[in-house]
Amino acid sequence: MEQLGPISAPDLTGIHEEALAWTRRDGFDRAMAVFCEEMVAFHSGRRVANLGMGHTLIWAIAALIVYFDQARPEGVTFTEIAHLCEAGGLGGRKAAKSAIDALRSGGLVTALPRPEDRRARRLRPTQKLLDLEHDNIVGRLKALELTQPLPGRAEELGRGPRALHAFLGGNVEAFVHARFRLYDGFSEVQAFMDRSCGYMILLDLLRRAHAGEDDLAMTEASPSDLSARFDISRAHVRKLLTRAHERGWIAAESETGRIRLDPGFHRRMRHWIGVEFVWMWRLVAPSF
Repeated sequence: MEQLGPISAPDLTGIHEEALAWTRRDGFDRAMAVFCEEMVAFHSGRRVANLGMGHTLIWAIAALIVYFDQARPEGVTFTEIAHLCEAGGLGGRKAAKSAIDALRSGGLVTALPRPEDRRARRLRPTQKLLDLEHDNIVGRLKALELTQPLPGRAEELGRGPRALHAFLGGNVEAFVHARFRLYDGFSEVQAFMDRSCGYMILLDLLRRAHAGEDDLAMTEASPSDLSARFDISRAHVRKLLTRAHERGWIAAESETGRIRLDPGFHRRMRHWIGVEFVWMWRLVAPSF
């Protein structure tokens, strides 16, 4: 794999203000729907869920492994990954090991002895993981291009090594140098992300939403439907929805089978998707 070198830490100023401005751009709501559709389609079913990629920590560790493999000739070891996770509050050594074991069992990561110290294992991404990461970038760019002109087709830009390196590297460097996590300040998003496939369930709820006069209503989104879509248990989905209901974010309509989003919660989620767009553009634009 081509060595691309380290990425400079990205600009972290004014993200939320810029995101709010982005939500007022023409086509934002369509772009938001496409973002949700692309991310949900990407994660739906056994293709991703059964590879263990539905959990935030596993995604974060996968990003670290891919980035450092391209940024440093020596790559990265488990010990280094575990230290970064512990220092940044992502999880302890045991959680990091479980995540890496899941990546290895899914055929996404290999562990090779380092020539200078054969006791240390260099973690390397497989082509399967790289393909997954590129698919993710393509989906994000397809949504982004509806509100931000791109210098080429999203499919082509997202398949290039530099866009992926810039996106993953920007996230890693922001975390390493400033302990920056994009969802900081969005406790609602973090609450969903903390659960396996939780963020995808949140995006699926947003994808189904349509504007009403007094509130936002959802088409049917039963636990059975969501559990089948993401290949997780109905009990797990019910716990997520119950937790969101207890916090006043959603309300179930027993007579219609719909789930309604609290208006304030929906406004916050529009702001959040704006943050996703701003962050994506800041990271990948220099690579084009």
